[in-house]
Amino acid sequence: MTPPGLEALFATEFGQPPAVVVRAPGRVNLIGEHTDYSLLPVLPLAIDRSTWVAARPTRDGRVAAHSCQFPGRAALLRDAPDAGIARPWHRYLAGLLGQLPEAPPGAGAQLVIDSDLPTTGGLSSSSSFTMAVLGALSHCWDLGLTTAALVARAIVAERHVGVESGGMDQTVIGLATAGAALRIDFAPTRVRAVPLPASLRLVAAYSGEEAPKGGPVRELYNARVVGCRLAATLLAADLGLAVAGVPTLAAVAGAPGLDAAVARLPAEASAQTVADRLVRAVDPLVQLTAARFPATAPVRIRSVARHVLGEAARVAQVEEALLAADLGRAGRLLDEGHASLADDFGCSTPALDGLCRTLRAAGACGARLTGAGFGGYALALATGDAAAPVLQAAQAASGGAAFPVRASAGLTLSTR
Repeated sequence: MTPPGLEALFATEFGQPPAVVVRAPGRVNLIGEHTDYSLLPVLPLAIDRSTWVAARPTRDGRVAAHSCQFPGRAALLRDAPDAGIARPWHRYLAGLLGQLPEAPPGAGAQLVIDSDLPTTGGLSSSSSFTMAVLGALSHCWDLGLTTAALVARAIVAERHVGVESGGMDQTVIGLATAGAALRIDFAPTRVRAVPLPASLRLVAAYSGEEAPKGGPVRELYNARVVGCRLAATLLAADLGLAVAGVPTLAAVAGAPGLDAAVARLPAEASAQTVADRLVRAVDPLVQLTAARFPATAPVRIRSVARHVLGEAARVAQVEEALLAADLGRAGRLLDEGHASLADDFGCSTPALDGLCRTLRAAGACGARLTGAGFGGYALALATGDAAAPVLQAAQAASGGAAFPVRASAGLTLSTR
């Protein structure tokens, strides 16, 4: 449902009603955390909290945007958007304009953006924003982009902000089915809806710590991306497998002898050390979309690979458990995933660990951080009978920043 007053606000800001309203949901991830940029599967779902963009085309070559959440109205030139960046959120908007080069000459737009998604909490508010704006501009400029095309461009646009993330968020936001999780496989992208049992209840709860994509968290995230590349490179060499281009763990997953080879990986090393050892170029290991990771910086390798490969296996196991309505097994797998994220991947925090313990003690079948971690939200899986006490415990632990989650449909567009 469109937020009350959105269209009236648009008319107040721009003097006429919008031509289209686009809705893009947020997401939580049941299982498959930090696997997508290794091209391994994930199992997220879109949620019933969203970003909405009311929009109207103009012919002045400018994109004017008002956000209900962030100060500072944007006024960007369509052909030189970076010159108009005055606030951090304008950078996302400018990045999106760069992904629409086929816009006709003089194309402009007026936008009003609203959202009930928490920001910097790991519920994909940035990808929701990105997908909603791209969908609105595609409609305004008659570009005819498919949802799959919007997803592909949104992934690239967000990487230009500085985090070398995978494609999970944009894909589920674009293609989700109401009442179901979405199994996503990559290279090529393939999706299938996984219906959720009627007795399943999900609760999202805030840890009290933001999970921003900038600063130290961005560096930690990118270090894990590089660690996965180094692991894939070393594992392929150990197992006699060929890896072309940017190495990913998908290239070695399932190979005979993989577990023993993972155990032989170094605990940490730098990209330069690995490149020198294997007599190969270092650039594919460290080049990111918007930056270059320091080639001499040591990163985790063995434990990162152990988490990603184990987490990818849990995706299939959780899917099986959901289809069998075995919520006890699904919950135990969520718990295993959180332990792996905390111990091997190193992206949990004491606050997230404590919150998950609280949710389990209140009756949740399982609980884990959701999103990239380093702060943000946890997700609890419960049965119908336990849902109320789990939600109460979550609200008490989070100071009220907790709510039930329902599986929503993906991107929608309504013309006016």
